This record gives sequence, structure tokens and C-alpha cells, in this order.
Amino acid sequence: QKDYKRLLSYHAISQVGYMVLGVGTAIPIGIVGGLFHMINHAMYKSCLFLTGGAVERQTGTTDLGRLGGIAGKMPVTFACFFIAAAAISGMPPLNGFYSKELIYDAALERNPLFYLAAILGTFLTAASFLKLGHSAYFGGRKEHTAATKEAPLAMLVPMIVIAAGCVLFGLHNALP
Repeated sequence: QKDYKRLLSYHAISQVGYMVLGVGTAIPIGIVGGLFHMINHAMYKSCLFLTGGAVERQTGTTDLGRLGGIAGKMPVTFACFFIAAAAISGMPPLNGFYSKELIYDAALERNPLFYLAAILGTFLTAASFLKLGHSAYFGGRKEHTAATKEAPLAMLVPMIVIAAGCVLFGLHNALP
């Protein structure tokens, strides 16, 4: 996919797969993991869509071919993107790591193939977000994005709050 927001939309399918896997194990730790992952997914996916909206507002596009090199122009947006992308990819110590860990434990207990499929999904998610982050925020700066500046404060505050929640629910994962 070559569109920022569409790429995010496709990830919803894989993340729902984790929720179903967790609950479908019918093991208490898996059910808790699936429900925790639902909360986490709502958080980091909201943050990612907010970063996509900020990028679209400031650059006029979500086409990854027309974006590039905006991390320095939109550092707060990039930081929020990075936190949310790392969370959805299951990187510790963020919230997505802990919900996926519970799901992995239950999947491994039920069937090692479920566990391997979940791990593969995590690697593919991380690879996809590396592509998205590189295409939008790094890579070569396009002429189209040369005058880009940071999003307005009204757009940044919700992103920052949700990104902070991803960190909080990772560091203090017993809260939810």
C-alpha cells in the first residue's frame, strides 16, 4: 500500500486477529490478553491516524511517494508516530508488547502453530511500519514537503496524550 491512512486501515485486520486469537484460546490469560489488546489497539491506532491526519493537513497528501524527510519538520508528530508504531509492533516497554505477550503465552499453550503465526504477524507489522516511517518521515525530502511545518497545537495535544498512554500502559500494565 502506498497511502499512509490506507496502510493504517489494513493493520486493523491483523490486530483484530490477535484479539480473536487471544479470546479464542479460551484460556484466561489469552482472554485477558485479547481484551487488553483491544484497549491498546484503540489507543495506538487512534494515535497513528491522528499523525496521518496531521501529515495530510500539513503536506496536503497521504501518498507515501510524495512524502519524505518530514521528521525534522514535524518532530512532535514523528515522535508520536514512533511511539505508536513501536507499540503496535510489540516493542517493550510499550502497551502492545504486554498484550501480545499474554496472547503469545496462551497461543503457545494451545498450539505452537498459533504461536508461530502470531510471531510472524508481529514481524510483518514491524516491517510495514518501518516502511511507513521511512517513506513518510525519513527518505529523501520531496520538493512538495519542503515548506512543511509542525501541526497546530490542537492537533498535537491529543496525539501526545495518547502516545503517553501507550507508554503509561506499558510501564504500568496492571492499570487497565
